[in-house]
Amino acid sequence: MTVIAAFDFGTSSVKLAVATADGGVLARAQAEYATVTGPAGEAEQRADDWWDAAAAALAETGLAGSVTAIGLTGQMQDLVAVAGDHALRPVLLYSDTRAAAQHERLVADLPDWERRTGNQQDVTNVAAKIAWLRDREPAILEQAEQLLFGAPGYVAWRATGAAACDVLTASTTGLLGVAERAWLNDVANAAGARIAQLPRLVGVTPGDTVIGLVTAATAAVLGVPAGIPVVHAMGDAGSTTDGLVGSAPGDAYLYLGTTGWLAAVTPAGADSLAAAAVSPIHSLVLPGWDARLRIGAVQSAGAAADWSRRTFFPGHDFAAIETRIAERLADPASFAARPLCLPGISGERTPVRDADFRGAFVGVTEATRPEDLHLAVLTGVALALRHAADELGIRQPRIPLVGGAATSSAWRQILADVFDATIVTRTTHDPGTHSAVRAVTAALGLPTPEPQFAPSDADVLSRPAPDRERFEPLIATHRRLYDALTPTFHGLARAR
Repeated sequence: MTVIAAFDFGTSSVKLAVATADGGVLARAQAEYATVTGPAGEAEQRADDWWDAAAAALAETGLAGSVTAIGLTGQMQDLVAVAGDHALRPVLLYSDTRAAAQHERLVADLPDWERRTGNQQDVTNVAAKIAWLRDREPAILEQAEQLLFGAPGYVAWRATGAAACDVLTASTTGLLGVAERAWLNDVANAAGARIAQLPRLVGVTPGDTVIGLVTAATAAVLGVPAGIPVVHAMGDAGSTTDGLVGSAPGDAYLYLGTTGWLAAVTPAGADSLAAAAVSPIHSLVLPGWDARLRIGAVQSAGAAADWSRRTFFPGHDFAAIETRIAERLADPASFAARPLCLPGISGERTPVRDADFRGAFVGVTEATRPEDLHLAVLTGVALALRHAADELGIRQPRIPLVGGAATSSAWRQILADVFDATIVTRTTHDPGTHSAVRAVTAALGLPTPEPQFAPSDADVLSRPAPDRERFEPLIATHRRLYDALTPTFHGLARAR
């Protein structure tokens, strides 16, 4: 029997599912690790903490000796400098923003950079992180034998000795040429890296994701058999999508957590590289290069809702607030008292990518109550996600919704009305680990289990209300607010 150890390395912990090839889970475990942050934008983790957490989670299951293959997914857009058998310094995480000056220098030196990578680049890209390392810690960069770009790549390197990066993670680095289907030598050199330091790309063709076999030394540490294959699955954005809805062009899904996004798998030719480079939509290469994962991300979704609850309903729990807003939502007369809201309390990424953006209410009246302001925040997030759908050309009658904030029935109803679609929720478990199982089976030529959101009687459905047409005039008006208020937000940023 094939037994797969599927790891998903998140921001704060690793999740592990030990599963059979048909997706049946034998055991689950989780182990945490710490993040160190600082006032200058520092965000770091210890790469060895990832390794130790993986070993601890596997030991907790008691099934290490039965494992016949390992699948790895998780956080991407990190910078891990390694040599010998260890990381040379703490990892610069995807959220580390120290490289602003280096980013601006690369923008000036590489005028065609964004078009070639098919994405807007910001201060979090890995090329800028490499340039920061060259400026601040040149000995580390010189000593590094390999530069790895995520937790899965590091754990795979420790397990097999092979340095690899999946093409989807590579899309987030600022180092991948989409037309060239290869690392961009001139960008790497401008950042300060040698091309030989970059890992081998996997996912260039579907299924070419077995990067090596577990070494005897690794087997002794993890307790797994030596010689079993290690599969580098897609990075977390791709694996979440694949685990939920699959990786073929078609369905999109919505996520509502601290941030929010609409993710859709589309054909590679859905937009040009020039158009993608100026779009706020992230465009990530999927294995085989024939499809893209396109993501419209709203910076503050659950975070904006949490702020609203604390501000307008102090001392009330979630259930009590849900009851109050459900009653207000059911009152047709209350719609006119609900202002429009821009939810970007900490900057915005869709429908504009602008760190100076902040939240705003427009259209408050004497009839506006706290319930209306909270509903405006929920509606503002829904409208921002709808703008992403419009840019992507997404129109579908059934949209899966995941994330902790999906427990709000009022928010689900607003999304159904704004998208004019049935919003589908259900209990899911770790789509990343499920995708890692799917990646292993595909790589080994085995039948692949279905995504978690294949239609099921377990679906919880939120359908559009009969009067949902009242939202239609607001969609374009809300979108225009972003452009109208851009000078205001920039002026506020300069004044402060």
